[in-house]
Amino acid sequence: MSEQEETLTTVQSTFSFRVRDAGGEILTGSMVAASAEEVASRLRAEGKFILSVGDKPLPAETDLDEVHLRRGEAAKRVRKEDVIGFCQQLSIMLETGVPLTEALDAFCCQVKRKEFRDILVVLRDDIHSGELFSNAMAKWPRVFPNMMISLMQASEASGTMALMLGRIGEYLAKERRTAKQIKGALSYPMFMMTAGIVMSAFLMVFVLPRFATIYEGRSATLPAPTRILLGASEFIMTQYLVYGPILAVLIIGGAIWIHYPSGKRCLDWMRLNLPILRSMYGQLYITRSTRTMGTLLTAGVNLLDIINICRGVTGNAYYHDLWDDVEKAIRDGRQFSEAMFEAKFIPPNVSSMIASGERSGRLADVMERIAEFSEEELDTAVKQVTAYIEPIAIMCMGVVVGGVALALLLPIFSMGNVVAGGG
Repeated sequence: MSEQEETLTTVQSTFSFRVRDAGGEILTGSMVAASAEEVASRLRAEGKFILSVGDKPLPAETDLDEVHLRRGEAAKRVRKEDVIGFCQQLSIMLETGVPLTEALDAFCCQVKRKEFRDILVVLRDDIHSGELFSNAMAKWPRVFPNMMISLMQASEASGTMALMLGRIGEYLAKERRTAKQIKGALSYPMFMMTAGIVMSAFLMVFVLPRFATIYEGRSATLPAPTRILLGASEFIMTQYLVYGPILAVLIIGGAIWIHYPSGKRCLDWMRLNLPILRSMYGQLYITRSTRTMGTLLTAGVNLLDIINICRGVTGNAYYHDLWDDVEKAIRDGRQFSEAMFEAKFIPPNVSSMIASGERSGRLADVMERIAEFSEEELDTAVKQVTAYIEPIAIMCMGVVVGGVALALLLPIFSMGNVVAGGG
């Protein structure tokens, strides 16, 4: 062996690598080479996206599972406000000519929340390794929604990433505002209902027993409402070993059931059919659908891909069925507007506007206009729901608490001799 061959033999090492193939599958392995750069070059020549190259052993499968678990836990703690700020600031930096890798480096340095910063560091490292921005974000489905991934893929093909990030930031900001509207409309009645239950429980557990002692000591003939209330109070105080487990099973079982398809479908039916809520939720789903369609159509995303994304955006089982029917109609060669006319939950005026936009070739613009119109209708629906629910909640609370108080005081009002010692 010559001296030169011996030198080449001594400098070569075994490098482990982790890559993503053209189909998106993550592969791991090892390669003998003179340097990590040589490994990276050979892998790129094979059409692989490089995730990591190093001379250290790759983690075991269980270690990778732990990494994915930690990533999932970190992603749960990321706020939508963080993602909105990320899109808006990254858009500005890209518009001013800052390269993507430098923009990610700068943003990582200024992020305050550790969970989001850790995710961005991984994202930045993937970009530095040569991975596409959209593919790197696709690893974090809890943080970056499917709509955002699709828009990034379209922008990478068209070279409009800065513009698209700005549109994504605007879209997510509107979605956050819409979600806050819905939560605000429902939070007040939930608070009133909780307060009524707590107040009633307090009266029956702590106040009623004192009155029961007075009534029993005088052997008075009590009115029917008072006897019923005293019986209920005694049952609550003495039979908790009976109703406690049953109540716990019902609550836990209900919480589990609503995550199953049948339970979710039941809740979705209530949202679309209860008299007070159906107008609000109907406008919410239309707003989300048209807003998503308008944004994706403007970016040039395929209509069938848009429909697939809308399934997740609306988040309702009945709208999921609706999009299945629309997709089937389009695959059968029918017009999109024709399928929307047949959709149960799409108002005729919205379908007519979609048909007009389809005929004129301005479907994206029409969808944007419908979204703006639907947002205004949603504002009105939320105000109407609030106006209806508030007095109903107050009335229900007054009936419950007032009924308990009246049942307690009724014997005193009707039989003044009870306290004085009369029979």
